[in-house]
Amino acid sequence: MAKTFSLEDSLPNLTVPSLESTIEKYLYSVRAIADDEEYLRTQNICKNFLDNEGPVLQAKLKEREKIHRNWVEDLWLDQGYLELRIPQLYINFAGISSYTKQFWPPLEGSQVERMSLSLHILGKFWKMLREQKVAPHTNSKGKPFSMKQLRTVFNTCRIPHRKKDELISHFQPVSEGDCPSHSIVICQGRFFKINLISCRTDEPYTPPQFAKVLEDILDQCKSGAGDGVAALTGLDRDSWADYRSHLVEISPDNEQNLRYIESAIHAVSMEDVSPMNYTEMMFNALTGNPVQRWRDKSYQTAWSSNGTFMSNCEHSAVDGMVLVLFVQFNTMFLMQCGGKWNGSTDTDDISDIEELNFSIDNKIREGIVKGKETVKSFTDNTDLVCPIYDKFGKVELKQFKIFPDAFFQICLQLTYMRLHGKPAPTYETATTRQFYHGRTETCRTCTPELVEFCKAFIDGRPRPELQHLLKYAHEKFTKLMFDCQDNKGCDRHLFGLSLTAANEGMAIPEIFTDPMYAKTGGNGNFVLSTSFVGFFNSSGSVGPMVDDGYGVFYRINDHQMVYAITAWKNSSVTDVKKYSSLLEESFDDIREILQSAEQHRCN
Repeated sequence: MAKTFSLEDSLPNLTVPSLESTIEKYLYSVRAIADDEEYLRTQNICKNFLDNEGPVLQAKLKEREKIHRNWVEDLWLDQGYLELRIPQLYINFAGISSYTKQFWPPLEGSQVERMSLSLHILGKFWKMLREQKVAPHTNSKGKPFSMKQLRTVFNTCRIPHRKKDELISHFQPVSEGDCPSHSIVICQGRFFKINLISCRTDEPYTPPQFAKVLEDILDQCKSGAGDGVAALTGLDRDSWADYRSHLVEISPDNEQNLRYIESAIHAVSMEDVSPMNYTEMMFNALTGNPVQRWRDKSYQTAWSSNGTFMSNCEHSAVDGMVLVLFVQFNTMFLMQCGGKWNGSTDTDDISDIEELNFSIDNKIREGIVKGKETVKSFTDNTDLVCPIYDKFGKVELKQFKIFPDAFFQICLQLTYMRLHGKPAPTYETATTRQFYHGRTETCRTCTPELVEFCKAFIDGRPRPELQHLLKYAHEKFTKLMFDCQDNKGCDRHLFGLSLTAANEGMAIPEIFTDPMYAKTGGNGNFVLSTSFVGFFNSSGSVGPMVDDGYGVFYRINDHQMVYAITAWKNSSVTDVKKYSSLLEESFDDIREILQSAEQHRCN
């Protein structure tokens, strides 16, 4: 087996796409949204761009390509994440797993037992990663994926600074040096540093050993709650940067405490809430108690009093699909042991517990109050549902020779057009991890063919016509997704061209000020922001990109589909409950079309 990080240098470079193909892809997405007059205007603007500024900006990017194996990597990290000043609440992604259904149904009093086993599994995976014994990811054709993000899942934190944050990872393989082996437990707004790896055995502590430590932490917290310094991480980035600098000025111990938190393998919260279903669990994962979440950590988990599990991840460090590998590792381990520890019960060797006490003053107390208010505002304005649709799934869809992701995207667009009477510019994550340090590209799934099908369906056109249009829309989606995965999308390139113009002091080209650019999703204006997390056992969620939009994460299992939809409550346009209900109608309706087409072929 190849070592975890050994294939990275063999991956092909992520090069700058051709200018002509990018403009062609962009205009293709415009055609789906624009009327004839709008399209002709934007088409002329694009032609002018190709004849004038476009080649100049393209030449600048090609020069950058000569010295960067991945031309967009640093630009995207900085502009897409680290320079954003909004609170992390609006950037982080949340997750839950199927552990609740498979092994651990809600059960009061199970928090310590389940959390202990989870810490043991995390320790094993982290140690394997350090020793490069985690097999490199591959795509469906066996081609290796970039594993670079596995270096920033653990021991990584986003550090606030004015204007631009910093992403610092303390993780490194054994072959490259030492690495912190502690994690931070947050309980009652207090911080406790514990080791995951035993100094005596150089192996992860066992679940009984972790359980003893966690019980000790719970006992200590009976004396009262902490100051809730974690609430500061819920603030906008410039404010948090100022408060963090002030914390360091107050005491050297504060600076050391921050270093412990920021360098930890992860942070884990022991919470006194009891979510009972996927919707309640996902809502808590996305929002959460402000004093219980260090929102800058690349990987943070939370365990409720009834033993349900959630995670919340800082997005600049890692994309959601990278964590699927870890979720699968957890699932396999739990399947082997039935969700219970069957090994040694010895507790002689346990981790030391070090409470991290912050010295604070009135200015910090003021910041904590503001942080709590920011989180409350986000929480109060977030609407979310996370249903389980169990009529059919991947197995049934593949019988119709339809790519399950395409099926879901078709249903999302049909639902939006039924509910809102117009097409929605749609973002779907496409992975570019087959390239050196690759991350993502935007797949603009609202195509002219899909819009034509949805209009025909809503108009009640004959079934044979719908079957033909559906087939055409499916084929176009499949090709478009494969193109985006193959570095033939348009959004990252357009982003680079626009940024280069700004950096060169040029007037912003009209293509980027044209109303159609934002209307089709440019500059983060996608009405449907979606991500397919695969055929695995994890689900995710994120807030909508725009005020009147939806965020949709979904997974497709053998015989069911699990999805999370978010919207903002202060929007007078969106409605997650109506959208979810109508989406399930779309599932049924599209399946009927597929079934009738299959029956026609058989006859």
